[in-house]
Amino acid sequence: MLHILSDIMSLMQYKQLQKLNQHRLERCLCCGLPNPWLHGCYPRKADRSSNQGESLNPILIQRYYCPGCQKTCSVLPECLPPHRWYLWEIQQIAIMLTLKEASFNATAKEIAPSRHTISRWTARIKEQFKLHKDTLCGHFIDLGRHIGLCDFWQACLSIISLGAAMRLCHVAGVSVP
Repeated sequence: MLHILSDIMSLMQYKQLQKLNQHRLERCLCCGLPNPWLHGCYPRKADRSSNQGESLNPILIQRYYCPGCQKTCSVLPECLPPHRWYLWEIQQIAIMLTLKEASFNATAKEIAPSRHTISRWTARIKEQFKLHKDTLCGHFIDLGRHIGLCDFWQACLSIISLGAAMRLCHVAGVSVP
C-alpha cells in the first residue's frame, strides 16, 4: 500500500522535512488505526538530473507498520511517482512536448529518458485518459469543457502539476501511470 504526501514538490523539500520529522503517517491506510509504527525506510535513487557530487540520492522512503491489521505501507512525496525512475516534473515535460506533436526522438534529445520510456508514458496517459479526466473534473469543474486529450492535459497542467494531478487520481483510487 502507498500514501502520497501532498504539497512536497521537490526532493530537497522532502529531505528537509524528513530531517525535521514533519511527515509522519497519522493513520493506517487499511484499518484507520492511529499512529502506525515507523518500520524503517528503503533507499531510492530518484535524483536523476544532478551530477554525482550534487545528487540528493539516496532518497529514503519511509515505511510504516500497523499493529492492528499487520500491514505495511510506504510514504512518498508528491514529486516522486510510484515505481518510476524519473520525477513527475520530467514526465510532465515529456508528455507536454509529445502532446504538442514533438516526436519521441526529439523529446528524448531534450530530456534524459529514452524514446521508448517517453512513448510508454504517453501511451499510458492516453489509455487512462477517461479515468483521469473524470477524476480531475470532479476537482476542477472547468476542465470538463476540454474534450480532447491534448486540450484537456494542456488545460489541466496550466492549473496544477502532473504530480498533483496524479496524487488526486491516486487518492480517488484511479491507477496512476
